[in-house]
Amino acid sequence: MGRWSIARVDEVHVVTMTSNKVNAMNGEFFGDLQAALAELQSGDALPVVLTGHGRCFCAGLDLRELYDLDRGTLTSFVDRLDETILAWFSLSRPTVAAVNGHAIAGGCVLALACDLRVAVDRDATVGVNEVQVGIPFPAVPLAIMRHTLSPAHAREVMLFGRLYAPSEALGRGLVDEIVPPSDVIARAVAVARSVALDSLEAYATLKAHLLAPALAEYAATREQVNREFLDVWFSECGRRRVGEVRERLLRRS
Repeated sequence: MGRWSIARVDEVHVVTMTSNKVNAMNGEFFGDLQAALAELQSGDALPVVLTGHGRCFCAGLDLRELYDLDRGTLTSFVDRLDETILAWFSLSRPTVAAVNGHAIAGGCVLALACDLRVAVDRDATVGVNEVQVGIPFPAVPLAIMRHTLSPAHAREVMLFGRLYAPSEALGRGLVDEIVPPSDVIARAVAVARSVALDSLEAYATLKAHLLAPALAEYAATREQVNREFLDVWFSECGRRRVGEVRERLLRRS
């Protein structure tokens, strides 16, 4: 398996992301996610909790690494992003995100790719700030956001790119409940475990039906959405905005 830990707790697989300090999404991150998926799919079909470590769930795309990629290489990266997050979104069992801290941009999307989200009640931010960075969404993140959020919340959350405190995120459907930090894993496990093990086949069947429209929309629009994402990324404005954010990240590291 990859570097992530997978522990069995009360008949639930608890997956802890440990790719880097803030679980920034780069090639290694998606390799770890693929390895975790392979291990889960080869083992007992139990509910799954996904969490991060420290005070960060996942900080989204690793702009420090991705900024220098040429269009062909970034195209391959986006294809891998789509494939891997789509596999998690489609996992045929209950999935609950234990959002232990910041869940930003792609990290927020990954939490939304789970069936439910339990978040910590502390100083953390949740949201998708792509527009503020100067880029749109690839196809899978766009499909997941539109599937999970109400139309009104999707417009606000995606178009204005704000990062929300947990209580604000709750009001916009980005998380489903808030608990003290010490309780987030236990509560997420309890939510995942609330589906009886002998009901998991029924759960998987219903989940597949519920996801079918989003998956069909993704398949129909994938080529155009990803092409437009790349066009904006490599535009003059896109390069300038992403470059500015990258420089701020480099100064912090």
